[in-house]
Amino acid sequence: MYKLAQRDLWTGRIDSETDESQFRHFQTIQFRNIEDDYNETRQGVGLLGYAVDKGVELNKGRTGAKEGPDAIKKVFANLPVTRKCNVYDYGNVEHDHQTLEETQEEYAHFVAESIKRHKQTFLLGGGHDIAYAQYLGTREAYPDASIGVINIDAHFDTREAKGSTSGTSFRQILEQDDNVDYLVLGIQQGGNTQALFDYAETKGIGYVYSEELLHQISPPIKDKVERFIHDHDAIMFTICMDVIDSAFAPGVSANGVLGLFPHVVLELSKRIIPNEKVSTISIAETNPKYDVDNRTAKLSANFFHHFIL
Repeated sequence: MYKLAQRDLWTGRIDSETDESQFRHFQTIQFRNIEDDYNETRQGVGLLGYAVDKGVELNKGRTGAKEGPDAIKKVFANLPVTRKCNVYDYGNVEHDHQTLEETQEEYAHFVAESIKRHKQTFLLGGGHDIAYAQYLGTREAYPDASIGVINIDAHFDTREAKGSTSGTSFRQILEQDDNVDYLVLGIQQGGNTQALFDYAETKGIGYVYSEELLHQISPPIKDKVERFIHDHDAIMFTICMDVIDSAFAPGVSANGVLGLFPHVVLELSKRIIPNEKVSTISIAETNPKYDVDNRTAKLSANFFHHFIL
């Protein structure tokens, strides 16, 4: 179910009402209905929430991530505007269909519409089943493109199941589309069964272990990412917040230890996002129900703030 943006989320400190150099995002945000027609092509930033954690429930995780999009927007609203760029909040999609797949298909169509209109589209979750909907929207926008999927995540999320869950998105993508490749950065040995590593080997999934990214990004890993981007027509980029150590991001659906430091994720992302092939960026699994001092929502919002081109 599609819901328009909640304008009361967009509040914050007013340093000036006339000097744009002192503005914060709540003073410049624009609100739109994704179902309306607009003539703009590839301008500004589209923002669409995926207020859904049904996939987390089906994956036997802890729910609460459906509150993530609004929590992130509320923090982002008070951050300073440092780049002149129009940001449009299209609101959220919630789950009210009989199946999760129907909700993902609804969301995917809106993703495709935003891709057509904006230079960047930011998708805020919600469970990581957002990634399958993100893929469907990317494929709708680029029907013939070679798609490279880059996921910064502690988990492959390639579990086998009868339907969509937050742990199946990338298996679903790979099983139905031969023109897709998948690269995961931040994989934890303790977060994936041997069967998932075997599946990665079978499907040619590229991955980098979390311990290879502890302090800095080595030249071979930089080259791996750059080659992956070069080899595809379109890049779908997604971050699962559970890749970050729980000391920095406790409010996630499946928190873990030995995770990445936020600055490593930021550096990795900044090597991916500026490429013109990247039209969608999703941030998944922010779960305010288990957050501490709004720490995870603040981190997600600051990622979004840094990613705007």
